[in-house]
Amino acid sequence: MIETAFSALIMIAVGVLLQRFRVVRRDQAPILVQVTLYVLLPALVLKIMVGASLDWGLILVPFVAFAVTAIMAPIALMFARMMRLGRAAIGGVMLMVGIANTGFFGLPLIAASGGDYSLSVAVMYDALGTGILIWTFNPMVAAWFGRGEVQDAGAIWHSLRGLLLPPMWALIIGLVLNLSGVHDLWDFIEVPIGYLAAGLLPVVMLYAGVVLEWSGISDNWRTIAGVSVLKLAVAPVVVFLIGWAFGFRGNDLDTLIVLGAMPSGMMALVMGAHYRLPVSLLAGCVAVTTVLSLFTIPIVTAVIT
Repeated sequence: MIETAFSALIMIAVGVLLQRFRVVRRDQAPILVQVTLYVLLPALVLKIMVGASLDWGLILVPFVAFAVTAIMAPIALMFARMMRLGRAAIGGVMLMVGIANTGFFGLPLIAASGGDYSLSVAVMYDALGTGILIWTFNPMVAAWFGRGEVQDAGAIWHSLRGLLLPPMWALIIGLVLNLSGVHDLWDFIEVPIGYLAAGLLPVVMLYAGVVLEWSGISDNWRTIAGVSVLKLAVAPVVVFLIGWAFGFRGNDLDTLIVLGAMPSGMMALVMGAHYRLPVSLLAGCVAVTTVLSLFTIPIVTAVIT
């Protein structure tokens, strides 16, 4: 994981340079998200789930994610009120602390780190845990603390279509094939899927570098510092306690802890901006926690291994 995190840091730096020298503009970066969401991430999910050793214990994995958010969100709320933040900023802090970037950041890191972690646990946590929270918890909190308009209720339910994005379909197809006894795909399918899956980490890290924005950090540095501590230090401990209580041990528990140590989610930034939460605060939290996580995640892995 240390080597993977260091490699990711280099790739993010390359992304920063691409943006700095205008090779890739920030307004062009969303195409990388589309490629990731519709091609690379589904390829990795399908590859993992077809070859995974499934057991009934995996059913509990998404509930770990739900429990973590249920605990971290109130902690974030208390912190925000201690800081005497405004209503919109409180919602922003809850989004930044409540859900981790397990899909675009965690899953690629774990997949690239070798056999010390459970890829099937990581997929279940992200797809059925984080994935559901992104399209339920995020819009509800953002709408309540942001515009708070009555008609936003319709937008919240409309956002649930995000649960039907390609990664979820890849998860379902992979589970069906696996449970049907298909653990190896035909070569003409498996080979290109393997190449696409391998491209997930570099594309995501380049995207992170291109979109990193440091504006607004100086004005919100105390809040961002608090969010960073909660997200990168407190959350892994909470995940460990919940995972242990749920009966996870060994590589499965290690995987959950690493996922809990991931930075704030980029989708929360998008959702928060839509509901008029303070974008400078959200962007600062994403930028700082993403960079810091590349140093804190190796510390977390060193402690648990």
